[in-house]
Amino acid sequence: MAVCPSCGLPTPHNGPCPSSHSLSTGLPVLQGRYEVVHLLGQGGMGTVFMARDLRLQGRDCVVKKLRDDFYREEDRQKAQAFFEREAGVLSRLQHPNIVHILDYFRENDDYYLVMEHVKGHDLHYILQDRGEPFDEDQQVIPWAIQICDVLNYLHSENVIYRDLKPSNIMIDLKGQVKLVDFGIARAWEDAGENTHVVSAGYSPPEQYWGAATPQSDIYALGATMHYLLTGKDPEALHASSPKASNEAVSNYTDQLVQRATAQDMSQRFQTVEEMREALLEKDYVPAPETPRSRVGEIVVGVVLFVVACLLYLGPQVLEPLLPKSIKQSLPPQILSGERDYPEGPPSQGLLKPPPPKPVQKDPLTQRNVSNADLTVQVMDEKELTDPSGASETGETQNKLFGGITLPWSRPIDGNK
Repeated sequence: MAVCPSCGLPTPHNGPCPSSHSLSTGLPVLQGRYEVVHLLGQGGMGTVFMARDLRLQGRDCVVKKLRDDFYREEDRQKAQAFFEREAGVLSRLQHPNIVHILDYFRENDDYYLVMEHVKGHDLHYILQDRGEPFDEDQQVIPWAIQICDVLNYLHSENVIYRDLKPSNIMIDLKGQVKLVDFGIARAWEDAGENTHVVSAGYSPPEQYWGAATPQSDIYALGATMHYLLTGKDPEALHASSPKASNEAVSNYTDQLVQRATAQDMSQRFQTVEEMREALLEKDYVPAPETPRSRVGEIVVGVVLFVVACLLYLGPQVLEPLLPKSIKQSLPPQILSGERDYPEGPPSQGLLKPPPPKPVQKDPLTQRNVSNADLTVQVMDEKELTDPSGASETGETQNKLFGGITLPWSRPIDGNK
């Protein structure tokens, strides 16, 4: 029996293809093509459904629908911008460890994103289901290396992922990593971006004020490794040490995670490739050292020995034995026996300590100032401001940072 290539119904049928429901199953059909099967999950900005592509012999796919229950219009517009950005980012990325986008459309004032169906589960679900941490060498390190590969690809495309965490990392039936949910990924050079979107424990300090960099993804990978090695979410805004919760973690991996999650970006791995090399270090066998010529070292040693003899045994003894080339290279004071000790004879001048530095005085108090009096000046800001400069109340700050009290923040009213 012939079927309609658009909706899968027997042809011919009267009128346009039904786009709201399949006549055979009663399930919703989007664009006359994607038949919704069942709900997969609910996220912060969208609902995810399992579906079938009726044009491609019922091939499985995933349909993500933008939420429509936002309280404020401002939130709705921001979520819509994220949704459209996700479609735009995914449309230009081609990597085996990134979920593929199949379609993007708007229907009945709702926005939809169609992606490939990854047969597997995310790492958060898998760990919760097994009830214990993953093996360091057999699972965590190989997965981390795969994630480094895909992050390196993203950064080469000037894309910062910004949302790396166990629930966004799928493991397919072949054990391969698949990154999903690119809703807050953005272009690296987008200097005007100041979106405060974080995942507590997995987002670095700089991401709390919208200043994400490639090192921010490195931080999130280190935090993810902490979770996989311990089964516990990392503490927000702290360097992670998985060995503190799981003694089976090796010292090497523990130090690697601590470096990746350093609060200061300059102390982290500076590139994903650098972290990848560190992950491979356990299996790295250094090449044998190439033998080097020691002739130069011997010549330098002989010259230094001769100079020392001239200084301490006297030039008159060794001068007749020196070649003419060496005599010409030595200062005339050495050959003449003259010695210049501006600080006095050797028994005093060579061991004489340097004169003390003058004591500085405070211009206001006339007190002597020493190094012990110096302190580090710390900026004491009572308010956090958004990029436009408008002050935020303490309540707004709590919403902005997901209810997290930052260690450097203070109440607006100035109470200590």
